[in-house]
Amino acid sequence: MNNASLPIMDDHMHLNLRTGRGIEAVKEFRNAGGTHVIIVSLPAGECGLTITSARDYEAVYDLTVEAVRQANEIVKAYAVVGVHPAEFVGLAETRGIDEAYAIVEKGLDIAARYVAEGKAIGVKSGRPHYPVSPEIWEQSNMLMRHAMDLCKEQDCAIQLHTESEDNTMESLSDIAAMAGLPPWRVIKHFSPPLVKKCESLNIFPSVIASKGALEEAVTQGSRFMLETDYIDDASRPGAVLGPKTVPRKTREAIRNGTPEEFFYKVHKDNPEKCYGIKVEL
Repeated sequence: MNNASLPIMDDHMHLNLRTGRGIEAVKEFRNAGGTHVIIVSLPAGECGLTITSARDYEAVYDLTVEAVRQANEIVKAYAVVGVHPAEFVGLAETRGIDEAYAIVEKGLDIAARYVAEGKAIGVKSGRPHYPVSPEIWEQSNMLMRHAMDLCKEQDCAIQLHTESEDNTMESLSDIAAMAGLPPWRVIKHFSPPLVKKCESLNIFPSVIASKGALEEAVTQGSRFMLETDYIDDASRPGAVLGPKTVPRKTREAIRNGTPEEFFYKVHKDNPEKCYGIKVEL
């Protein structure tokens, strides 16, 4: 096989069309060998927007859809939209838990509508990855379950932003099972390289391509995707990982002996299964 024929997907990247590099980051990804990208909505505040009602999320999601439109002139791009769990925490502090819950719940409903309208291929949700009060934790889990219910209705994927503690995968697996969400639709964003564990628990890991992570994931099997969580923040260039990382790491692994066929599963077969898309060059 020829490397030039290999699709390479970044499963979780942000673009900030207002204050970030925007489409220039996609060009960097393409020039490094990247071909496909999932562009995920940013928290409203990072786009310079304020959430006062659920309808305000439409402006956030529209920015993501526009980023995808522009990116599609360079690579093949798809949108995942939803509410970052930290936004619920922030709204609860300023608006109270009940009002914050209502806003985020409706914001997730709007995200599901974008999927139904063909503007996005999945919904983003989750729960805080840092300590919060028991009430915030409980309500966050309820919102995440609501998002899963919506994804089951739409037959689409959910990308989960959560903590990565010892029992995280078991907890997510249990909640997804209660929602009846198919295991290939449940994607753990920013996942450690726990490929075997995630397979046993019916969670699909989107492994963060940090130092050593891909190398460890490869030893456990090909049932994973790969991401940078690039945040496109001018004050933190290259954070979390730069746009070139996924293609660079993929090609390094091939040079070091991992068969190219292995990465057809990672970058083509797995996203096709999880998102219901066709990954073609």
